[in-house]
Amino acid sequence: MKTMQVRLPDSIHGKIRRLAHDEHMSINQFLVTSASNEVIRHETSEFFREASARFSDAAFRDALAAVPDVPADEIDRLPPQRRVAEPRSFYAIRPKRGSGH
Repeated sequence: MKTMQVRLPDSIHGKIRRLAHDEHMSINQFLVTSASNEVIRHETSEFFREASARFSDAAFRDALAAVPDVPADEIDRLPPQRRVAEPRSFYAIRPKRGSGH
């Protein structure tokens, strides 16, 4: 494990101190967690950037075409009360201008 000295503006230090306190952790724990989360965010972003660069529309369509067009197994079906309603258009629910609503 490495030790690092960091210079922070007083205002940022105060905010970090308050946030760490609110999270019931030391400033060190807060900064380590924050830095770790930022590294993970960058790694995840890079992963998806690389994956999207390799994306092939033709291969995706071929994979979809290979999936049999059959009803879902009973265990995979949603119960009737949990089915998602068809999305309504924004324009279908917004009153028309000048309609008096």
